Order: sequence, then C-alpha cells, then structure tokens
Amino acid sequence: MKVSRTLLTALLLSACASNTSAGPDATEKLLAEVPDTWVKVIERNTGQLAVSEYIPPDTGQDWTEKLIIEALSGSDLPDPLVFVQGLAQEQGEVCNDFTESGVFAGFENGYPTAVHMMQCPENKRTKNAMLTMVKVIRGNNAFYTVTRIWRLPPVTEDEDGVKSVPVGSTEIGAWSQALRQIQVCDPALSAHACPPQDER
Repeated sequence: MKVSRTLLTALLLSACASNTSAGPDATEKLLAEVPDTWVKVIERNTGQLAVSEYIPPDTGQDWTEKLIIEALSGSDLPDPLVFVQGLAQEQGEVCNDFTESGVFAGFENGYPTAVHMMQCPENKRTKNAMLTMVKVIRGNNAFYTVTRIWRLPPVTEDEDGVKSVPVGSTEIGAWSQALRQIQVCDPALSAHACPPQDER
C-alpha cells in the first residue's frame, strides 16, 4: 500500500469552527494520510459534523476499499472505547459469524484513543463480506473517526469450518501502521504538541 507523504493537516476542522466548544481561533487539528492516487468522492459539512470519503480511482459505486474521515464537534463528545464497542454491537447485529478485536485503547499525544477491527464474513442483507478497521480520537474540540473498510464478495468456510474475510495480513499490517501514525495535535498546547513540520 503506497501512501501519500503529504499530511492532511487541519482536515475537517471547519466543522468545529462554528461550535461554541471550538471557536474560530481553535488550533487543534487532525494529521492523517490518504493513500496515493485515491480520490475524494464525498465531502459534507453540516456545521457540527464533517465527513470526507475516499476510494481508489476508477471504482465508483463498485468500490471494494474505502477510507472515511469524520470530525464531530460538540460539548458532550463520546468516550472512544464506548464508541467503538457500540459500532461493534451494531455491526454484529447485521452480520453472520461476526468477530471483533480491540487493537488499542489508551492515550495518544494526550488524547483518549481507541482502535478496533471488525470482521463480517456475511452481511445479513447484502450477503457481502466486510472488514472494518477504525480509529477514534476524542480531542478537546472534536471527536475524530478514521475508518478503513474493505467490501468483498461473500466468503466460504475454510477446511476448519471457519469463515474469515480474505484480506491478507500484509495489507492489514500496512493499514494498522497507517492508523498508528494518525494523530490529533494542537500547536498551542504543549500537552498535545504537533510534530515540528506540522506546527504551522
């Protein structure tokens, strides 16, 4: 997986500027990367929620991979671990043979953070398989969610009778590393300092 070297700084933070918890002088920002050549297919901003979605080029409605980046502003932002557990419960209700695993829960750069992976070998409605990796960070000004989704044909049982989503460990490892590098920072606060090249 080739990833662009350019960090997307201050991504989606216009969603927070109109909220009382993050005035126009807010300096908090999300540092994230989008895979090289992927294209933005959705960009929405309701004033409290901003969403950007990216897919590989030339895939359109038939996408098999997607990256979703969201920023939710407000005064009562959720706990990251509770949030991902809720996502897993929702996905488990619409999936046969659902499995999940918590990858990380703790603090990164001083912000509460959680990373989770969910496997759905068969969606009860679409019959497609889905693998989801999600990282959520609760900042001071917004709640950030970065979601990587693979949407695949239905899977069959292996020789041990186990169904698992056919995404290779190398690709999962590469995306795990990419998620680890995503962070929220604030150049105005030493407890949440930005890397030197992103302080501006």
